[in-house]
Amino acid sequence: MFKRRIQVMSGSTYMVSLPKDWARLHNLKQHDEVVIEILPDLSLKVSPVQSRRSFEKSYTFYLSGLRAYDMIQLVSAYLAGYDEVKINCGRCSADYARSVVRELINKTIGLEIVETSQFEYVVKNVAGDFSIGVDEIILRVFRILRMMLQDLSNALAKEAGRDVYLEIAERDSLVDKLTLYGLRVFNKVFTGEILPKDIGFKSFAEVNVYYNILRNLERTVDHVAFLARDLSDLDGRLDERVREATLNHINTLADFCDKVMNLYASKSGKDFSSLLNVEYENVKKAEETNRRMIASNPNYFFIYDNLYRVRGYLLDIVELVSDIKYLTQRLQFGEG
Repeated sequence: MFKRRIQVMSGSTYMVSLPKDWARLHNLKQHDEVVIEILPDLSLKVSPVQSRRSFEKSYTFYLSGLRAYDMIQLVSAYLAGYDEVKINCGRCSADYARSVVRELINKTIGLEIVETSQFEYVVKNVAGDFSIGVDEIILRVFRILRMMLQDLSNALAKEAGRDVYLEIAERDSLVDKLTLYGLRVFNKVFTGEILPKDIGFKSFAEVNVYYNILRNLERTVDHVAFLARDLSDLDGRLDERVREATLNHINTLADFCDKVMNLYASKSGKDFSSLLNVEYENVKKAEETNRRMIASNPNYFFIYDNLYRVRGYLLDIVELVSDIKYLTQRLQFGEG
């Protein structure tokens, strides 16, 4: 810990010196710039504009032949912020390596093959990390979720076949791509490679809230996709009373989702008590009706379980939007 006395220059400017060891650590010289942030607790964070910390841009991965392991490792490298990944075939066949590379490219945004050889593929992030703003990613995922719920309701009402449900479930792959891209950008902030202001935020606290909103949205879509896949296995064979209760449950969730999306998009910090008093209570009533109906039909428990989790994640997002409201108020006070 360092202590410094505040100096007053010209009667209005407050100055404090920086510790010499800290300046040397970051290779700072006379006339170099630093960034000063006011944090939510009103403390100050001082960072060099150009940090001495450098980040590896390229990573070499040797395929093991175990597909699940190889994909997890490669996606993790993407999330960590590597701009270039060299995928070495190792002892694996060229066909296996090619299929892994294709799957990696299909799962992500921005990665493309830039070089190939007999033993190695080089994939590179050619889109950059700012081609889609994280706020736009969250709104896109919200819209996909809302449409999935609406189309799931229509499929149930029309007693649609297996293919309709599978098409709804497949939209989860687009959400996964958007989410991985957003988490990659967030991780670059958390590691200090970029600053919150580089992606439109004023503090790390704000970044953390939006990170959690995106993760909760992804999980919400996962459970809608799980439900659609499970319903596809029934191929239209669903007890009529369960169908009616499930339809009502999904429709109230779709309305609730729509209101949560509008609350997020408004960014106004407006009062949302009506959302909790009306739409949320409607969801709870429909949920309880569905629970009682499925209690006598345990083979349909997967319906209640997935919709219950959708409701829980959407409520978490409401709470996070409230966090944004109060963080914004504190930060505005600090700027004043």
